[in-house]
Amino acid sequence: MYIDAEGTFRTQGHLQIGDRFGLNGADVLSYVAYARAYNTDHQPRLLLEAASMMLETRFAPVTVVSATALYRTDFSGRGELSAKQMHLVKFLRSLRNLADEGDCSVQYFKELL
Repeated sequence: MYIDAEGTFRTQGHLQIGDRFGLNGADVLSYVAYARAYNTDHQPRLLLEAASMMLETRFAPVTVVSATALYRTDFSGRGELSAKQMHLVKFLRSLRNLADEGDCSVQYFKELL
């Protein structure tokens, strides 16, 4: 499961991993759930959708790139610092809960290199 806040998801990397292990590329991609997050309010909604998907199918790992990118654009200046921090902490707590309840690993990256 891949939640993308930067629009950097590329199928090529997954296909290369599949090739390395002798797997069909279409089969590899059929096991990847992808969602693009467009703002800081959309990210937590995607986590709720991920949790509901995990009731039927287990995903591991859950990857979020970049967990903080949208916070830099949606909140600006010192006047919004408190709101930004509270929103980010709630998101990260939800991400941790998803990992605990879904019994899966969660990776989140500040930036994708």
